[in-house]
Parts: sequence; structure tokens; C-alpha cells
Amino acid sequence: MAVESEHWVFYFDPNRCIGCHACSISCKQFHGRGSDTDDWRTVTHHQTGTYPDVEDVPLSMSCMHCHDAPCEKVCPTNAIEKRESDGIVTINRDDCIGCKYCGWACPFGAPTYGDEGLMSKCNMCLGQGPGSGADVEDTPKHELEDQVEPNCVSDCVGEAIKAGPQKEIIEEASQAAAERFRSGAVANGRVIVEPLQDSTSAVDGRVDGTKEVTTPYNAGD
Repeated sequence: MAVESEHWVFYFDPNRCIGCHACSISCKQFHGRGSDTDDWRTVTHHQTGTYPDVEDVPLSMSCMHCHDAPCEKVCPTNAIEKRESDGIVTINRDDCIGCKYCGWACPFGAPTYGDEGLMSKCNMCLGQGPGSGADVEDTPKHELEDQVEPNCVSDCVGEAIKAGPQKEIIEEASQAAAERFRSGAVANGRVIVEPLQDSTSAVDGRVDGTKEVTTPYNAGD
């Protein structure tokens, strides 16, 4: 069994995201899902500040692949499993009965109900097509050929999204983001989020400053 530091996490930097939705579109194309189906990765926009100092903050979210996944606990057919090798949470569509319990239990609304009567969600691109990833051998994702990183990562225009073993991603994150993740500020979710910079000049280093923005990542703080 892999230790938690080897389990995969997502990383998101709102300062680099331009809200283009390339991550969401790339996800659908890779998994062969129609444009009218629910997104496995969604991009939402959050406003902060008061006029005239108002800012629009794009936020890209997917399944958090929780440490203690509530969707796994409520599934009556045990169709949901958190892989021991890399911590990725999968749905076995052969065992899923479409009861929607997982969708109701998920605090982030990640599992969605499809026209085929089954639940689905992000599987960090374990295999191509509309499958669940549960049929992929339980080999650590970084050891699987041609599946080193999810498509939302490779196709992100601003390089705002990363994914990989926790011990590697946390080393690449800022100290503030790493400490926030370790404190459990994002509840049960396994995503490392950079604090939002005050302005464009802060992003390129001309001034120093960060601020908190209430988003689904930290609304429960």
C-alpha cells in the first residue's frame, strides 16, 4: 500500500488561470463525452472586491479524490474505490446502479448522473474513453505508459493546473499553499491551491501581496 505522500493530488494556481475552459473541453474530448454532458472539470468565476476595484477570479475544479472519500462510504454496491497505489478515486461502472447517493454525499458535487443511468466523474485520465478507470490495473499512475498527467494539465494554456504524487507537487507549491494544504483548510479534498495575488503587478513580482477569495475550495474555513 502506498503512503499518503505518494497519493496523487491536484494543484491549482488562480493567478495563472485565464478562464478559457480549455481544461474542461480537453477533458470531454479525451473521454469521448458529448458537449451536452456534465463537466468532470468545471470552470467557474468568482467576483471579489467593491466597485471600482472589482476582480473576476476563474476557478477550475474537478473531483478532489478525497483522503476519506464520502462517495465511497455511501455507495450501496461498493462501486466506488480509492486506489491504494495512488489514491485516485474511481467508479466501477459495471457495479454502479445510478442511485445518485455519491453525488449527494460529495461536498463538491463531483459525481454526475448521465443519460446512460450511471454516475461518472474525473478519474485523472486513467484510460481513455467514457470508462471509469476502475478497470485499469492498480499500478501507480506515474508508472502507467502514456498516462503521466491528466489532459486538463497538459492542455492548460496558463499552466495553472498540475497533478502528481503529493510529495512532488507540494515541493513545487509556494510555502503559503503548502502550509494551507497541510493544515487541512480544504477540508477532505486533495488539492493544493495558491493564494490569489492582489494584482497583475503582484504576479510578476513588482509588488508583494496576497488576499483570500471565498471559493468552493475554502468556503468552509
